[in-house]
Amino acid sequence: MSLTLVSWNLKGSKGVDVRAVVDHLEAMTADVVVLQEVQPWQAHAIARSLGAKTRHWGFKHWPIRTWPEGMAVIGVTRPAPARTHAITHRRMTWSSRRRILQVATVRLDAEAGPGLNVTLVNVHLSSGDDAAPVRALEAEAIIRRIAERGRQAVVAGDVNDRPGADIHVRFRAAGLRDAWSALRGDDPGPTNWRGWVPGTPKPPTQRLDYVLVTHGLDPVAVSLPRHGDPDFAPFARLSDHLPLTATVAAAEAPS
Repeated sequence: MSLTLVSWNLKGSKGVDVRAVVDHLEAMTADVVVLQEVQPWQAHAIARSLGAKTRHWGFKHWPIRTWPEGMAVIGVTRPAPARTHAITHRRMTWSSRRRILQVATVRLDAEAGPGLNVTLVNVHLSSGDDAAPVRALEAEAIIRRIAERGRQAVVAGDVNDRPGADIHVRFRAAGLRDAWSALRGDDPGPTNWRGWVPGTPKPPTQRLDYVLVTHGLDPVAVSLPRHGDPDFAPFARLSDHLPLTATVAAAEAPS
């Protein structure tokens, strides 16, 4: 039983090349896609091009000068029904400081038997060094939602903090493991450009995007586009974040 997930902050306010995004998601054979900083029409166009089984876009805020910004959970090969919950600055619908999370259910199919329902949480936490206390509260909201569901979970998205930050201590204490670190060890795996300029030739410098899994699920593969690879250049034009792909599977019960 396994699931391949792609998480991508698309910086939709700068425009989205839907065809290029879809080409990568198809190449990764994504079962489910979680998007951050995406406008509704962008999310719907991506889902439609993928022939997705389900799509759910959630409102984050409306910056007035452009279309509303939000997040999306797209069930490509299997349904991923989701709900959106505001967790920070709930009433400030015009402010980029308002934060949401999306909680979905997705099934890990089995060759025999009923399969396994898993909670999937799409996140985009508050940004900036001075927002660490707010991120801590947002982390507690994520942990609480997982506990309420009472089953294995995957948390994916833009956490806006580097490995080793206090927020990751909280996640580990709640039983969430970082898939990248579990499989790649000390490989820095940068996912974001600070001060991004579209088409920059510079490499990304910081890891802000994660896939975390609870006990009962094992990461079996993780990947990122790599600076220096022949096909890397388009990713530097698409967004200030790279797409993170992870495959997770139900842990084998001890014999």
